[in-house]
Amino acid sequence: MRTINKRMTGVAFALSLCAVVQVQAADSVTFSGWGGALQDAEREAYLKPAAKALGITIKEDNMDGLAAVRAQVMSGKPKWDVVELGSTECAQAQQEGLAEPLDYTVIDAKDVDKTVVNSHWIASHAYATVVAWAEDSKAPVAKNWQQFFDPQVKGARALYRQPWLTMEAALLGDGVAPKDLYPLDVERAIKVLTRIKPQVVNWWSAGADSAQLLRSREVDFLAIWNGRVNEVKASGDAVDYSFDGALLSHDCLIVPKGAPNKALAMKLIAEIMKPQSQATLATLIPYSPVNAKAYDLPIITSALAARLPTSPQNIDKVVTVSPEWWVKNQEAVRQRFALFLAN
Repeated sequence: MRTINKRMTGVAFALSLCAVVQVQAADSVTFSGWGGALQDAEREAYLKPAAKALGITIKEDNMDGLAAVRAQVMSGKPKWDVVELGSTECAQAQQEGLAEPLDYTVIDAKDVDKTVVNSHWIASHAYATVVAWAEDSKAPVAKNWQQFFDPQVKGARALYRQPWLTMEAALLGDGVAPKDLYPLDVERAIKVLTRIKPQVVNWWSAGADSAQLLRSREVDFLAIWNGRVNEVKASGDAVDYSFDGALLSHDCLIVPKGAPNKALAMKLIAEIMKPQSQATLATLIPYSPVNAKAYDLPIITSALAARLPTSPQNIDKVVTVSPEWWVKNQEAVRQRFALFLAN
């Protein structure tokens, strides 16, 4: 009898140990982002506070875009619970069935712009493509898209070597109203780009390159991400930029289809979307909150708010890029843009 009791006790202990292991496994979640300075900032603003609030362990990984998510989902054993992508990739993930529907009974999105709240993804932060210029240039400089695409403004300029953002900028420069921007008139955009092509001395691909073009004065003005030009300006360089007509883009969050800890993933996203987390990120890296309530907190000073495209003083100046339009049209437009560059 004592032997049986010992066996039963051993079985009970083993079962309880299994239960503990299962609880421990369920009390962790894996976040995969872009790495680098952005993920360093997100760790401090998002992940550490969320781990403390939820009483869980948040593991981290890095990825390089939607293809990595697609491969994991197709394997049937995704290892990531929350992934940060560009908004066009999030829209693509939704279209391909690679993302779980988000639980908006857990995630509070009431103070987030509805254009970046979707059934299977939500924006995590924003940035803008702006016109920036050298204040000490001896050549004429552009301070808005209309001047940028005016061939009479002779300064040397640079543009992003991708059709997205570049075509929107060209159409705004040609007088298209923001409300009429989509669907993009691709051929009209190509005509606008063609007329200033001889004055484009560089088609940049990396954000660091765009900043160096301005810093070295290889160009008098250019299209550039607000965080990059702000770094140059903050160093004391004689440059400036404007949010007038700036093109607002977003990174976003998805939960991959079949994520191992889906319920906890929703709670993590809910923590990331809170005003405190959103505001803290903006103090660490020049990315802008998408939760409007973040600007009600003293964390974001008036000086910082002036540098953020979604702040109350700038939000009415910017134009939101449509990831849905690009998902439907990107391949054809990419080919047309490549042909334009080659000619």
